[in-house]
Amino acid sequence: MISRIIKPLLLTLAFFAVSFGAWAKPVDAVLFTSPYCPHCRHLKQDGFPQAFKEKHQDKVRLTEYDLTQDANNVIFSQTLEAYHLDNAGIPMLIVGETVLQGYPTQIGPGADAAVQKAIDNNEETRVPGLQKEEAPSLQTHETLFSQITLWAIIGAGLADGINPCAFAVIVFFVSFLAAYKYTKKEIVIVGSAYCAAVFLAYVLMGLGAFHVLYAMKAFRYVTLAVQWGMVGLCGVFLLLSIYDFVVYQRTKKSEKMLLQLPTNYKVYIHKVMRFFLKDKHSSMWRLLLAAFIVGFVVSGVEAVCTGQVYLPTIVVILKEVNQHFWRATEFLLLYNLMFILPLVLVFVLTLCGKESATFNDWLKKHLGLTKFILCCVFLGLLILLLATMF
Repeated sequence: MISRIIKPLLLTLAFFAVSFGAWAKPVDAVLFTSPYCPHCRHLKQDGFPQAFKEKHQDKVRLTEYDLTQDANNVIFSQTLEAYHLDNAGIPMLIVGETVLQGYPTQIGPGADAAVQKAIDNNEETRVPGLQKEEAPSLQTHETLFSQITLWAIIGAGLADGINPCAFAVIVFFVSFLAAYKYTKKEIVIVGSAYCAAVFLAYVLMGLGAFHVLYAMKAFRYVTLAVQWGMVGLCGVFLLLSIYDFVVYQRTKKSEKMLLQLPTNYKVYIHKVMRFFLKDKHSSMWRLLLAAFIVGFVVSGVEAVCTGQVYLPTIVVILKEVNQHFWRATEFLLLYNLMFILPLVLVFVLTLCGKESATFNDWLKKHLGLTKFILCCVFLGLLILLLATMF
């Protein structure tokens, strides 16, 4: 009789125990790291954060703080006070009442035990400002930012490619090849080498800017100064682009526009092209090398104008570097592929029989539109820059 009563009771208790385990609130774990800490890099390279989340998928909610980003160093200091720690090292993993410092010494062997202890004792992780209920939405915001950034980079690259500064150089280059009666085979060689050189030159300039700006992240106030300076610069370029658009729509004269390649720079580019490419009877290898050199030189000179879009875009992409450096590199390559796309298209159309006058007429006809597109690009970059700061 007693067994008949106890057995259902035990089954009921077991059911509620399992249900409680399934619906129990996950334990919060917090990981403090820095990209300049060798042990933190070791932890990341070993894939600890992802492995930790997968192993304790239903039990733990992991939040990562990069101490070089935003005000995370303040949160770190407040956490040390909350746990009454005088000395602290990173990487640091906090689970409930357990503080683990160093990898692989403490975090490696002690993480699982810390999780189990926190679950058994119903411990709470005391990190100031930890948004426990908003973790999924924060991830959604990060994904949304990446998607917006992706399309912004594609648009900025294409807009910069048809930027009057860059497109005018393309038109002159095509007319130069026609004036010196280059054959289709020679145009293929010169065009391919020139496009490859422009792409490589801009990628190298972008990587250089990446490394300089990324190194500054260790200095919070310098980083803030650069970010606000870029916001101001982007705002100035937006106003100047609006001015150019309005002036051109009223006068239909490009001479009065402010954002364009200076005349002496244009003259220098023309001289470089003539110096290296006027002797079209050279061997194919010499012609290829000459076109490659011209591409590099022209890219460096016209960057004075095209850099107005490129530099703010790099600062926006830098947001992705915090945790996904290769993702940021992909964005950089994508931008430059979009940038040279109009250049490649012009060479293809030239091979199909289109003359330089066609491209020149297109530029004059759509100059106002290209300026309007640049206004939109600068506005979008300005919004993204502000979004990454707040």
